[in-house]
Amino acid sequence: MIILLVIGIGALVIGLYVFQTNKGSQGDPKNRLAGRTGSIIGVVLIIASIVAGSFTTVPAGHRGVVIRFSAVTGGILSEGLQFKLPFLDSVEKMSVQTQKYEADSLAVTNDLQDVSTTIALNWHLDPNMAAEVYRTLGLDFINRIAAPAIQETIKQITAQYNAEDLILRRDEVKAAITDSLSSRLLERGIITETVSITNFQFSATFTAAIEAKVAAEQAVLEALNKLEQVKVEAQQREAEAKGEADARIAQAIGEAEYIRVVTDAQIAANEAIADSLTPEVLQYILLDRLGEDIKVIVIPSGQGLDLVLPELQP
Repeated sequence: MIILLVIGIGALVIGLYVFQTNKGSQGDPKNRLAGRTGSIIGVVLIIASIVAGSFTTVPAGHRGVVIRFSAVTGGILSEGLQFKLPFLDSVEKMSVQTQKYEADSLAVTNDLQDVSTTIALNWHLDPNMAAEVYRTLGLDFINRIAAPAIQETIKQITAQYNAEDLILRRDEVKAAITDSLSSRLLERGIITETVSITNFQFSATFTAAIEAKVAAEQAVLEALNKLEQVKVEAQQREAEAKGEADARIAQAIGEAEYIRVVTDAQIAANEAIADSLTPEVLQYILLDRLGEDIKVIVIPSGQGLDLVLPELQP
């Protein structure tokens, strides 16, 4: 716009000069017309440059910081077409969209273990503090503020935990880092959206020790599981043996009861027929139960048996 203004002023001055030098009856009418036309063009260019210099556009997701004679006025222009003083004000556009910033940090844990950490920060500029941020920090404000804030926060929070806790209590560590870092950045007009811990890396010695510990714990867990399995199997065998013994005892009790019942019945039957068992009846039963092929019977003496043998057929 300044160039357009300079061209307009130049055209106006030259046009007026040509017009004045050709004024009067002795002047050339053509030069006089050219001077007048040049003056008009100069005026149009000057007006156009003033109008064009009075407006600016701020892209979506940005804020315009008004600067007058290299000083921040404190005015902040929102998105769209905005008015400013022509040739006096300039506008520096600053993004208020979400952006990502990553930083690496080296810290020491509470148990004196070195740990390197990578922090990913999603942030955006506070629109209301755009002018103050530009005045105090400039356009490279995120590197001037976020980098040292992340380093200090990581060192402060990491020193409160043992190395193993950084892994086991990751969510708690992340919350502590997020709270501390958000407070630091908010004071300088930077709003923290999310903080991600993308990496915790320990020394090779500590990593090997952790792996050995995990392997040992896994071995102990497997041994305990195997011992528990052995116990369960032993209990199962014990239950089976007890069940089998109980079954045998029950069977023996049943058989004994069966013998007792049969014996009692036999005794009762014997007692019922005892009076009818005369020697003659007993002799009859004996002979009746002998097989037909028996030819000789040996009877000890003194048994009280008086056998009546059938007559033998010739």
